Formats: sequence, C-alpha cells, structure tokens
Amino acid sequence: MKLSTSTFKLLLLFLPLLPTAAYPQNITLRFPAFAGQDWDLLLFRGQEQDTVLSGAIPSDGEVALRIPEAHRGYTGMARWMLRQGGGLDMVINGEDFSVECLSDQPNDDNIIYSGSAENAFLRENYREQERLLLQYEALRMVLRSYPPGHPLYAAATEEEANLQKDWAAFRSALSASPLYAARFRQIVDVTRGVGSRLGMSEAELAADIEGYLSRRMSWEALYRSNHWSGVIFSWVQLHTKVIGSDTALLSSARRILARLPNAEMYTSFCDYLARSLSGAGKDHLIGELAAEVKGSGKLLRTDGMLAQYGAPQAGELAPELGFIKHLGDPAEHNHQTVVLRPVELSENYSLLVFYQSGCGPCENLMPQLVGSYPVLAKKGVRLISISADTDYQVFENTALGHPWADKYCDERGMSGPNFRRYGVVGTPTMFLLDAEGRILLRTASWEAVWQALAAG
Repeated sequence: MKLSTSTFKLLLLFLPLLPTAAYPQNITLRFPAFAGQDWDLLLFRGQEQDTVLSGAIPSDGEVALRIPEAHRGYTGMARWMLRQGGGLDMVINGEDFSVECLSDQPNDDNIIYSGSAENAFLRENYREQERLLLQYEALRMVLRSYPPGHPLYAAATEEEANLQKDWAAFRSALSASPLYAARFRQIVDVTRGVGSRLGMSEAELAADIEGYLSRRMSWEALYRSNHWSGVIFSWVQLHTKVIGSDTALLSSARRILARLPNAEMYTSFCDYLARSLSGAGKDHLIGELAAEVKGSGKLLRTDGMLAQYGAPQAGELAPELGFIKHLGDPAEHNHQTVVLRPVELSENYSLLVFYQSGCGPCENLMPQLVGSYPVLAKKGVRLISISADTDYQVFENTALGHPWADKYCDERGMSGPNFRRYGVVGTPTMFLLDAEGRILLRTASWEAVWQALAAG
C-alpha cells in the first residue's frame, strides 16, 4: 500500500495532552485489500523510531493494535508501516479508535477514522486553509491582471481585505484550540512556510516563523511529530540565510534551550543544533553556547556532534598535538614521536587543518590552502594539516600536493586522540591560533580564516 504525499500530510496528526488512560490503548485497523502483508508500528522520539509492535495482516484484513504497557502515556505520531511499501501515519494518545479502508488504492476520501475527533479537526482545518490560500492566489492573479483604476481591481482589493480578516480569524481559532492536532497543524505550517498573515514578505515571514519557534511552539509536540530535525535545520537556515544575525540566532537558541522540558529533548536539540550550525559554517556559534550547555546538567552524552560542546573554544589555550610519524617505508614500522605544543608553534599565527582525503568540502578547501600558502607563509602563518585517513598510502598521495612541512596522519580516523582532543567530528575543521597558542577561531570556512587574518 502506498499513500500519496498529500494523503500523508493529511494523516499526520496529534491528539491533546490528556491524562494517561488507565488501560492500554486499542486501535483497530481494517485494510482487507492488503491481507497477508507484514507490518510494524513505529513511535517517534525526535529522529528516533521505536518499533513497538509487529505482525501480519490476517485474511480478513483486521489488525488489532494494543499499545504496549511500556509506552502507555505516549502522545504523538505513530506510523503503521507495511514492509512492502506504504503505510499510515496516525496519532495515539490513549484513545481507542478505528481506521478502515476497503480500497486497494487508499486516499483521504476512502480512509475512514471512527472515534478520533482529532482526525476530523485536522482534515477540516487543512481543507479550510487550502480554500483560503487558493482564494488568495486567485485574488492576487486578478490584482496582477488589471490596473488600479479598473472596477475588478477595486473589487479584488476589497475582497482581499476581507480575506485577510478571515485568515486572521482562522489563525486565531487554530491558536486557541486546545487540541494537539492544532499544535501539529501549526508545526506543519512552519515546514510549508505559511505565516500568520497572507502575502508576507520574506523578511516578515522569517520574523513571524522565528518568533513562533523560539517563543510559543510546543517543542514536546515537535519531538513526537517526525519533523524534529527538519524544523531545527530550517530554523538555523532561517537565521543564516534570511535574518542574517549571529546575535539573533544565539538569543533564539538560548530561548529554545530554556524551554526544553527534559534532558532527553535538550540533548537531542543540542545534537541537531551542532549539526545544523556546522553545516552552515557557523561552528564558532557552538563555542558561544558551549559553556552554558555543559553547565546545564542536561547533556546526557558527549559523543558524535555533541563532542563539539566539550571542545576547546575561542579564547582557550589549544591542546597539544601528538603524532607517531613514519620514517621511510611505512611497512618497515620505523616511527618517531612528534609532540607539538601550541605555545611553541609560531611567533605569529598557526592554522590547524583537520581534513580527510576524498571528503567533498575538503576537496574544495585544500586547493585554496595550497594556492594561498605563499601568502600565508609571508604572514608568518604555520600551517599544520592533520588527516583523518585510515590508509597511510592514501594520506601520502594526497599530502604530496601540499607545500607545507607539517603534514600528519595517525591512521586512526576521527577516533584518533588529536581529533578527540579538539572535538572534531566532521571535516574540514580549522583552528586559527595566536602566537601564545590560544584559539582565535574554529571554523570550516576558509573565508572566515582569511577575514580573521586580515583583521589581525
């Protein structure tokens, strides 16, 4: 069974935060056209999916789902997934209900929910929104087609003003609704770029959505919506691509961190925040938040991208670097221990470059470093490259094109001690150090390094 994208959008819903039922939840599914197919029931936690039930559709097509005791009280998105493809997204929150579809081509018209008021709200709200949006587009087409003095232009202008009032009332009713489906509809509006007013400019829409995300949205609802990482990524992109203020992004991040209700969500948010900031070339902002994140007591782990919150940051003394350097043929296993202490590296600047052969962004960065190396050398910048390659021959082949002297690889990848000491979990990552070995900048952007050197 495969449902269309539009059908899935209509089926994604949440139920209100009601007291936990005193008995396990029972859901009856009737899909006789798919008898014999294997299925799994998934529950969502951020981007994690927990398989809580599995089975096969019997010959009569009726499946009885009894939510396990361990998941009693779960309120949020569930996915009934067919292993041959397709499935159904729905909400569980302690209520018993049923879903029936007698067709072998499920769609929004032939999938029937019984006993779930949330589905009725979701569908009607979605349809009403689409009606208003289509009406608005039609009016805008009229306004683009006729000059201001034309009678149709005047009529369309008046109708547009009335439609704005209808939209405001529609949005107000959505905000006032106690239903969880209403909260989910607001989250979906964020993913679709739908604002509180019709016809908002890009800047107005960005401010509107940002204010909702950081000040009013239920992050607990988002955590169980299957939109968790996408919304966090979009929020960072909103700041970096449209709002364009690091200060505003940090303020917004701090508001969100203060609103996260538990350590599990806090840790997951910090994880995806680090991923999104790093992907946007804003690694230095992770450092701005590191002290308060570490001091919150809510970080449940420090592996992967979360290691960056424990990494040395701007203003701190850089850790020393240690290497076992091959002498001659690596097969002969002749080695020399090399220890580089940042305070002793250079009288001016040092640039540490963590990279990996074959890494796409590294393939863009390293030629820039090679081309700029004569200028860097004149400025007294000591360039030290540390490779994440696990094959020494691959490292040597790549390093042949690097004109600087300090080129190292311990063949341990990103699990090596130098990568761990510096909290590097992705390549490329660069650290610009001053003459005292203090970190001036952590970044993946060559432009940021160049600007810092020019400013210094």
